[in-house]
Amino acid sequence: MSPESRKASSESKLRALGIPINEHLPLIETEEETKVRSRDEVFHRLLALWAVVGKAFLGSGSHFAGYIAEQGMQDWLSGQERDFLFSKEASERDQIHFSWQLEAFFFIAWAAGLVEASEIPTEESSVQSILGLFPQENEAPDILRGSICIRSKSDILDRADLMYRLHWAVRNAHLTGSATPKGINGGVVQEWHRAVNWMTCYGEENDWDQVGTDT
Repeated sequence: MSPESRKASSESKLRALGIPINEHLPLIETEEETKVRSRDEVFHRLLALWAVVGKAFLGSGSHFAGYIAEQGMQDWLSGQERDFLFSKEASERDQIHFSWQLEAFFFIAWAAGLVEASEIPTEESSVQSILGLFPQENEAPDILRGSICIRSKSDILDRADLMYRLHWAVRNAHLTGSATPKGINGGVVQEWHRAVNWMTCYGEENDWDQVGTDT
């Protein structure tokens, strides 16, 4: 699908839901211009997010920090993730921030072919159905690695374009003091947008902490 067709498709979906659009937003990159993250990169990112989200929900007594350290996976985490995972006492702000990373975790699991996801996020996500793919106790993450099947570049770019335009509507509502588009969870939109931008190497940024969500 061309960038022009992708833009038109996204705008049609948003209009059908009564969500405002900005016709002047630029096109996103073509499929030829876009590099999608490799299977290994996605594997590493899923384990990093599994660990920090797990700690955010289960607390400092959970086994995630120990597992990552024992398996020598520290380099798979971003700087902020390492600080949070190995801290003895996390701030409430960090706790909230990393609990929201469940949404990025879910979206990248979708890109990895592990879950199905609606195009428009209307509620918070659940990763319960895929937790059995992740390591139990101290086992190697072989089940997860073998389960990953990256979706097509076309499918991922469809979501990238849609999240870009939907995130604009969410931000515009905030800036103008309007209500968030009905049925849309703005926090989920932000995390899905960030995750899909990472998947498409947006801005050639490899640091998870610095991935942009420009609108």
